[in-house]
Amino acid sequence: MKHIGPPAWMERLLFFLLPGRDRETVVGDLYEEFCDRRASRLGPVRTNLWYLIQTVSFVPRRCRSASFKPLVLLCIFTALCGCWLGAMDFRMRHPGYLGQAGIAAGILLQALLTLSALHFRRSSLLRRLSMLGCVILYWLSGRALIATIRDVNPEGYVFLIAVALLFQASLTLAALRRGHKSGMLV
Repeated sequence: MKHIGPPAWMERLLFFLLPGRDRETVVGDLYEEFCDRRASRLGPVRTNLWYLIQTVSFVPRRCRSASFKPLVLLCIFTALCGCWLGAMDFRMRHPGYLGQAGIAAGILLQALLTLSALHFRRSSLLRRLSMLGCVILYWLSGRALIATIRDVNPEGYVFLIAVALLFQASLTLAALRRGHKSGMLV
């Protein structure tokens, strides 16, 4: 008999993100919804994506109580990914490589902008630009995830980078929104 349920790593991540008092209820509710959606409307890949999005939605709540060292590490990772993607685009020169290199540059710039906004805490301009860039990261990561799901031979690195961008945008918004309300970012 085949296991019907979210991947174990997603359940562990959700469990980590939730406060103790909400774990049993939220995990149980999402598990039930997962099984209903998978059985009725969506295939396994789209249902897993739905569960991942639900899980990621708890990141801002978790970040309010955690330090933002993970955000700094994530920005460094995505900056390196942007550099790597740009270098590969220029090296291989596939059709449309300039547009892809522009996306890679945008990923790099957003990571640097977020790091700058965290470092220069009092700059409302950096904070606003970084938060605006998060909207673009959500769009890019969503577009990449959808393309990966639809692709017959998906690229694993695209999926990994898209998920990293999704987390970066969520962590950035949580950090900068919290910093705006309290006057401090970290």
